[in-house]
Amino acid sequence: MESHNFERLKAHILPLSVSQVFDVARTEWFLEAIEISDEFDNCPCGQEIKEHCYIRNRLNGYATYVGNVCINRFIQIDTGNLFEGLRRIAADISANANHDLIEHAWRNGYLFGEKEYTFLKQTVLKRRLSQPQRAWKEKINRRILAKTKVRQRTQR
Repeated sequence: MESHNFERLKAHILPLSVSQVFDVARTEWFLEAIEISDEFDNCPCGQEIKEHCYIRNRLNGYATYVGNVCINRFIQIDTGNLFEGLRRIAADISANANHDLIEHAWRNGYLFGEKEYTFLKQTVLKRRLSQPQRAWKEKINRRILAKTKVRQRTQR
C-alpha cells in the first residue's frame, strides 16, 4: 500500500475527510454511484481510468471519485461485479443486471420499490421473457444507466 499511487490517493482523500488518519478516514466514505466513461480520465492516484466510483463522505458530505482499483484496494469498498453488470446492460438494454448491480440500484433508489427489486432478482438468470417483462426490464435498465432516483435510499 505504500506505493507512489497510494500516497497520491491519500493526499486527495485526507483533506476531504474528518479524520487525518487514512485507515480511519477511509471508513467515512460510501459508494454513491458508478460510471463507465468512453474516454480516459485520471484517478486521484494518477492512473488512467474509465471506471469511476463516486464516493461521498458520510460525516461531512464531501464527494469525489476514484477508480475501481483504488476503491477496492485502498478505500476497501467492494464493488464486486458492479462494473461487469453495468457494461452488460449498457451493451444490451434488454440484458439482465447481475446481483451486485441490482443491489446497487436498490440502495441508490433507482428501483420503484420491492416489486421491481423482486422482478429483477427473479429474472436475473432467465433468458426468455414475455414482451411486457422485457419492456419493463428495459425501462428499469435505462433508469439504472441514467442513475435516475425514483425513491429514497434505503439499506437492504
